[in-house]
This record gives sequence, C-alpha cells and structure tokens, in this order.
Amino acid sequence: MRRNLGIVLMLLAALPSCRKEGQPSPSETVPPPSAPKVEAKPWYGGADLELTWRPVEYAEEYVVYGDGSPLIRTEDTAVILNGGDGVYAEIEVCAQNDVGRACSTLNLTPWEGSVSDIVSHDLTGNSWVRIDFTTPSINALQQDDVDPNVINTGYFLLYNNYGYAEIRDAGATPVGQARMEMAFSDNMSGFLAPGPGNYNTVQNVVSGGFYFFWADNTSAGYGSMDENDYFGAIRVDDLNRSGGGYVANFTIYIQHNVPGLRWIKF
Repeated sequence: MRRNLGIVLMLLAALPSCRKEGQPSPSETVPPPSAPKVEAKPWYGGADLELTWRPVEYAEEYVVYGDGSPLIRTEDTAVILNGGDGVYAEIEVCAQNDVGRACSTLNLTPWEGSVSDIVSHDLTGNSWVRIDFTTPSINALQQDDVDPNVINTGYFLLYNNYGYAEIRDAGATPVGQARMEMAFSDNMSGFLAPGPGNYNTVQNVVSGGFYFFWADNTSAGYGSMDENDYFGAIRVDDLNRSGGGYVANFTIYIQHNVPGLRWIKF
C-alpha cells in the first residue's frame, strides 16, 4: 500500500503545474512598467485639468503627483484635477507595480517675460505691448507698429486717463479689435485665474499690482473660455509719473503649455 502511494505521488509531481494563460510562473520576473504617455487639456472652462493616457503593460496602478505631492492613486487611465483644490506647476503621472515604476512629467510653469520703459499714450515712446502667444514672446512698440490682423497675437496700451493709469486692449482704442482680445481682472492674488464675468478690456493699474488676463481668440470660440484661448498674468513692477504721464515696467506670465488652462503657478 505504501509502495502504491509513493508511485502516485511521483506521478503527480511529474505533471506540469496549471496556471492561467499569460500569468507568469514563479520562475518568471515581471518587468516594471514603462512611463505613460499623458495627454492634457483644460476642463470646466480651464479651471480644471483633464489627464488621459493609454493602459501601460504590467502596470498595477497609477499615481498622480502635483509638485511632488501624491494627489490620486487609481487603476483608471483618466483623471480630472480640480483647480479649486490646488494649482500646480508640475504634474507627474507614474505607472507602477511591485517591481518598480516609471513616470511622465507635465511642466505647467508659465512662460515669463518682461518689458520696460513703457510710456503712457500721451508721452513719446513705446506705449504698446505686443504678445505673440504662438512663440510665446512679447515686445514694446509704438502705435504705428500695431497690426491687429496678426494671428494669435494680442496687444495692450498703457493709457493715462486724466491721471489714472490704465491698460487697454486694442479693441478699446482706435486701433480696433485684434485676433486675441485682452481682458484683465482686478488686482488679485493666487494662482488660479478667475472665470467668466471677472474681466474687462480696460483696467486701472497700480505699482505692484497683479492682474490676470484672458486672451480670447476672436476667430474661434469668441466669448467662451476654451482651448483656443490663453490665460496669464501681468505684474506691474514699477509705475511712476513722468512729464504728466506714466512710465511702467511689466512682467508677463503666460500659460502656454496647455492652452485654455487657467493655472498660473510660478
């Protein structure tokens, strides 16, 4: 009897083990996943950020980080980050398993540029600032050089309104509406540009002021906040009286990485 039992056990040991098709055997090593290819677009009028990616082989889960802090752990391949809960300059999406992980980085730091010695319209010199949102780039110029027909470009004028300094969109001047209409918020703080109803094409400014702007594409989706637009901010570094008018220096921030996104974190 014992001999027969021993023979049975030997035969069972010789049989191949059963496992599900595609499942690694104990002797196989599962590799770490590769980095997901992430696509980003604005959501809810640019207040939120939608992230999507294709499933990554060998990934057991995905972790989304904002400025180095974990935000979401999920097995899905799409998430929406609510700007009201936080605005970030860098987003990472990591695919991971027990062996390791790989991450993709999305840089959301706004482009930054400066212009100096902008004079008010009643003085001689450069009173206008041109913003090319394609490059992006900015430069100072005089009114004769303002061309409102240049695509993806907006302008604003430093205006002396009877002793009050203002910035004005081209459409609020005799130049007429440009391809990108510039509308400005009140002096504000924070990193999330406001939604509709908080912008004007003429805005009083003061030295040290910080003003969000909405560059609304007048050729596509005009009047709505969408992926055709750009958001940013203007900081008035200096604003001084000079010869009855004003001279100003500006720093301009543009969220160029994801058009239509209202996150201005720097």
